[in-house]
Amino acid sequence: MLDRDDVSNGVLRQSPDVVSNRLGEGGVVVNLRTNRIFELNATGMRAWELMAECHRMQDIARRLQDEFAGDPDLVFAELQQLVADLAREGLIDAEPRA
Repeated sequence: MLDRDDVSNGVLRQSPDVVSNRLGEGGVVVNLRTNRIFELNATGMRAWELMAECHRMQDIARRLQDEFAGDPDLVFAELQQLVADLAREGLIDAEPRA
């Protein structure tokens, strides 16, 4: 289970047991261990793609704000919820910052 500090300050990355596919503006993420499928909207899919590039949550939030012209507080709150959901399902990991 991810530690709250790891999520807030660490580098987020996709779990190696997961595959994803973009479908239109959104996409799906499949956990190969559990065969569970998760659907993401356009913003969630973009956050997922940024996690593939191993970014910190603050950096991902900033990119989403720029790309989607969203309210900074709302974008960060929704990203926190997405990260918590993905972590709970074992779809992402966080590497602590050195």
